[in-house]
Amino acid sequence: MMQTMQIARIHLAPFRSHVLNRFQPLVLISLILVLVLTIASFGELSQRSDEAFSDPGSVQRPIRAVVFPPSSADGVAPDPRERAEPADVTPEAGLTDEAGLTDGAGLTGATGLTYVGRKVCGECHRENFAAHAHHGHASTFFEVADTDLPQIFAGETFDGGPQYGIYSYQRDAEGNLIAKLDGPEPPASLMLQYALGSGFNAQTFLTLQATPGGETTAIEHRVSCYAGDRLGLTVGHEEKTPDSAAERFGSPLQGEVLERCVYCHTTTATIRQGHIADLTPNVDCEKCHGPGSEHVRSARLSPKPAPYSVGMETWDRESELQLCGDCHRLPRSISKLELRDYPDTLVRFQPVGMLRSKCYLKSEQSLRCTTCHSPHVSHHGPDEMSRQIKNCIQCHDQTQSSHVICPVSPQTDCIDCHMPAIDQKQGIKFHDHWIRVRD
Repeated sequence: MMQTMQIARIHLAPFRSHVLNRFQPLVLISLILVLVLTIASFGELSQRSDEAFSDPGSVQRPIRAVVFPPSSADGVAPDPRERAEPADVTPEAGLTDEAGLTDGAGLTGATGLTYVGRKVCGECHRENFAAHAHHGHASTFFEVADTDLPQIFAGETFDGGPQYGIYSYQRDAEGNLIAKLDGPEPPASLMLQYALGSGFNAQTFLTLQATPGGETTAIEHRVSCYAGDRLGLTVGHEEKTPDSAAERFGSPLQGEVLERCVYCHTTTATIRQGHIADLTPNVDCEKCHGPGSEHVRSARLSPKPAPYSVGMETWDRESELQLCGDCHRLPRSISKLELRDYPDTLVRFQPVGMLRSKCYLKSEQSLRCTTCHSPHVSHHGPDEMSRQIKNCIQCHDQTQSSHVICPVSPQTDCIDCHMPAIDQKQGIKFHDHWIRVRD
């Protein structure tokens, strides 16, 4: 048998050589054509993505913190985010597979899916993409050196109060912002590493440091930046006292508290030995929707991809509350004493107040976070109050006999009376989401 096969191969060899010699030029030409067409298609796709898709938060622009403008002539301060340069995330590279679809080669989430970056999401969801660029969520986390904050602080001083001393600020040769304190004990200076907050209320600073054991601790700086480029005491630091020389710069954070702090201001981040790895700054699309690689693959295969993340048919108000409350806080995040006494500081934790509201409990699943707040569109200004009151009147309409009607002001002042803005110091106010008839 083996001998027969060898003889066959010998006799077929001239024929195979003849066939290959005859068709080899055709095969080579075909391969070259395929290669050229592939390159042309890729180039056309890249050009279409670059030209037809204009990113208002382009990575070609430097990430900048909010520059707080002065008050206007009528005394009303404009929304500081109107002049913000929105942050962006670079779309992950190396996404193509044999089908020409994305197969996320960026950061991998817990599900095994990968993050594709907000610009890829914007290929289809352009309206939400453009609106989100001006939302507070789009600018929640910055490296200070990449912002204009060093220019704002350079040359300024601030009295931190007894046991703290006078802070003085300057820029180093690399453009970093440095805080200095006079005193006999080190450290005499500390770099302001990260800025947290959109700037609509404030931006607070964080500095990470690695411990000898490889852990990470942080200092939340005692001084924050407020509207009008004003330096002020960080909210919550008023009654604090330092237990060490390092704590003269601010309050120490570590462990779960530090991780939650960074988690809620970023889309992806891993704290490692004094720095942040795998950083996707700000609260972008995939923070709420999850890693988008499989959704992108499905969308590019079909004009009608399956519902994704918060678009699922099973999504209800409880799912939404859990999602928003993951960072805006739920009852499990606070003490039983706080739940009972409901101090003014709890107005920052909107889901906690909402869960106590009869409007929520008796709305038959209709009242949810997005009834009043869009996760994509930032609503601030004189028209916002009237828009929110319309939401109230939908359930408290005096033309409907079955509705509960306010006997004092059935069509105006709903928010001011039942959800007033509570002062949190330094001019910051949050509306109380425990909707009720107040004393």
